[in-house]
Amino acid sequence: MVLEIAIGPKADRFLQSVNQQIFDRLSSKIKELAVNPQPRGTKKVLSEEGVFRIRVGMHRILYSLEDNNHVLLIVNIDKRSRVYKR
Repeated sequence: MVLEIAIGPKADRFLQSVNQQIFDRLSSKIKELAVNPQPRGTKKVLSEEGVFRIRVGMHRILYSLEDNNHVLLIVNIDKRSRVYKR
């Protein structure tokens, strides 16, 4: 089952600001997450309830599963050094 994808405002701003090569890598990983929301390498984010992270090179995608696991909500995307800061 393929999940519906929802992009949060922080993630959307980041995706609009990156170059095409990084955008393609990140969007490809997001599409993979819609098919398999917990692939190998997924970790829980300890500071936030129900949020997971996946590594894509130097970037991290933070996401959660919403609406009884039918919607993949992309909470934030950024470089590792900035993604966990509020």
